[in-house]
Amino acid sequence: MISIAKVFGTSLDQDNFELTTTVLSDDCSYIIGENTLTGPTAICNSYEENMLAGRKKLDELQWGKSKITRINNNQFIVHFTDYLTHQNKKYTHRCQQKLTINSEGKINHIEHIHDQDEQDRLDAFYKSVGLK
Repeated sequence: MISIAKVFGTSLDQDNFELTTTVLSDDCSYIIGENTLTGPTAICNSYEENMLAGRKKLDELQWGKSKITRINNNQFIVHFTDYLTHQNKKYTHRCQQKLTINSEGKINHIEHIHDQDEQDRLDAFYKSVGLK
């Protein structure tokens, strides 16, 4: 099951949303804040829209290499690192998503893990470069 989590993380690191869809179940849900997206298309469209918006807004946006930690046999945390640059200022943003993998070997639940301290630091970066 960890191999599925690794494909998920790596595919997003490489903006390979087609590959991402192959590891998501048809009824996969993605909870991010107050919103819930359902299905591979809606979920991958959200990831792609986020990437496009970030690259349009910032001078540079690069993804790091995701890392996976195991919670149990079917749940994993994907640790993402994003490198943001704008107006010669740099910021390293970190976030985590919890994955649940079903018995068919597909991800059927994704939950963005909210970290208020990290969100505050990201907001401060955006404000410091005039983007907020």
